[in-house]
Amino acid sequence: MRASAPHPVLRLSLLVLVLADLLLLASFVFNQWFEVPASQAWGLAALLAMPLTMLAMPLVDAVLASLESGADDGFSGDKIPGAGQ
Repeated sequence: MRASAPHPVLRLSLLVLVLADLLLLASFVFNQWFEVPASQAWGLAALLAMPLTMLAMPLVDAVLASLESGADDGFSGDKIPGAGQ
């Protein structure tokens, strides 16, 4: 089960960027390697990107969770030597 992200706009934009990259890469591979016409390559890439959405969601959640885990360091209360405090 996915944890809810506290920043839904950030989560959605990251998911869209990941899926756009996968779509462009897949269409390029179909077009160049398998010599499929461009319109068919985009269609096949779109079909491939649909199930990859379910695989990309946990990836995006993991990236956002790793960003948030380092953000809560807290202040130790110590003064920095030589900083003029």
